[in-house]
Amino acid sequence: MITKESLQAAKASVNEAVLKIKQSYSNSPSARKIFFVVEGKDDIPYYATKAESYIPDGWKLSIIPASNRNKVVEAYRSLDWTSFSKKLILFFIDRDLSDYYGEDTPSDSNIYVTTKYAIENELCTVDTFIRALKFYCDLVDIDETDEAAISSFYDSCWQQFVEISEPIMSQILYWKMNGIDAKYANYKIQQTFDITKSGLRLKSQYKTALDILPDFFQQSKVPYAIIDIKPYSDILNSKHTPDEYIRGKYILTFFSKAFTFVARNSSCILPSQRSAKDTLSLGYENVVIKLCGIMKVPKSLHIFFAHMRENLILVNSLVS
Repeated sequence: MITKESLQAAKASVNEAVLKIKQSYSNSPSARKIFFVVEGKDDIPYYATKAESYIPDGWKLSIIPASNRNKVVEAYRSLDWTSFSKKLILFFIDRDLSDYYGEDTPSDSNIYVTTKYAIENELCTVDTFIRALKFYCDLVDIDETDEAAISSFYDSCWQQFVEISEPIMSQILYWKMNGIDAKYANYKIQQTFDITKSGLRLKSQYKTALDILPDFFQQSKVPYAIIDIKPYSDILNSKHTPDEYIRGKYILTFFSKAFTFVARNSSCILPSQRSAKDTLSLGYENVVIKLCGIMKVPKSLHIFFAHMRENLILVNSLVS
């Protein structure tokens, strides 16, 4: 019997990224088509924008969102590389916490794996924060004293955000290392804190960061259980710094809330008492879309793109 659930399961079992590649791929050098397979639609603006200057003239770029990390890996493993060129099909994968518990992460010349949890971790920096305020919020001519004040406020808020995030990320690592299926992507970390003139503050219903965990369990669809997560915090910090292991989506939330506060209250933070204009209306879902133009290319991605360009130039030479 065909049911709605069986149809949804059948659809989920199909790797649409593979289908789209097979429909559009051509191994003829004269076709000049290159494919990027990314995890989600929100990855498209950044990778498309930053790849542009590396792709030779005359080439057409198609970016295919696979829907999640596993689907990207599956797409790579599903293609017959005797029939497809690794110069023309590239894969972009977030590291997540894979190096802590051995999740399947293939390594190949056409695979880019972020050096931090996700690409967002590379982009949401204090440098991007200040550049966005200057270029988009009418603060382009602020001096070094004002910039230092912004940096100090951002860093103070960040340290407080780390205190909130560490127990959450430790709990995620516990779940992953113990094979517990948790829907932690459901969690709305923006509900836990506010940005004020004094810095980042927990919402009034929480006394400490650990008090967040019952709500975190509930939203992650896991029965609440008190466990000692300190060993998992130690494991996290033994391999990476917080900016490297905190989920990219959480960092986007922190960045957007901090930015909105500063853009609307700059006169309270800047020694010059300059008033910014909040022209961006950032939310965690649109930070990369709105700011990808001023976000820098991480060194690891620059190297990957430079290698891609060399390969495409080589393909061009076969046509000439």
